[in-house]
Amino acid sequence: MRDKCKGAACNRFNCPANCQNKKGKVWGTLFYDVQSSICRAAMHYGIINNNGGLVDTTRKDKFPFFVKATKNGIESFSKYKAGNAFVVAKVERQSVDCYATMVEICPFKKPYSNCPRVFCPANCKNEPSYWAPVVGNSFYTDSSSICRAAIHAGVIQAGGGYVDVLALDKKKSYVGVLKNGIQSESKSNPEGGSFRVFAVRE
Repeated sequence: MRDKCKGAACNRFNCPANCQNKKGKVWGTLFYDVQSSICRAAMHYGIINNNGGLVDTTRKDKFPFFVKATKNGIESFSKYKAGNAFVVAKVERQSVDCYATMVEICPFKKPYSNCPRVFCPANCKNEPSYWAPVVGNSFYTDSSSICRAAIHAGVIQAGGGYVDVLALDKKKSYVGVLKNGIQSESKSNPEGGSFRVFAVRE
């Protein structure tokens, strides 16, 4: 995992098939050393099988030691010295409507919220802003419509599609901008957290 994690969406990986017999080493059980293969660690944990799939990772600083185990056909190794670690989590997929917000599906919790991959329907662009508001630009309030924010950000088209979302802590202010046919709102010191949206290449 080391050196691969750059930027806000760095926690989500699409593992290829056939990692079972690859050479990438895994250190630890449940908590894995950052030098471990992410996809083989996810197989070891049981989140994915040899067909691959989506995996979320969360970093844990300075774990005291790593314990070996053989699980799901993957052998991990021990390391009896402190190191940075990560844990893996399954990525759910969730279909939402045009009005769904992060408050409802994935509110921000410290240190990190494991959010689903969201599928947006078509025609959210035309929903009125009082039912499906968009507040902000790039960073949106967690009370904003996820799907309309994704259209505003250019992550999906009006026809809908999959979106990755990242729950974040609150921002002091949000600036409204007209983008992709949607006028977002400005707001200062709102309640709640924020979020970002990311394109999904599937």
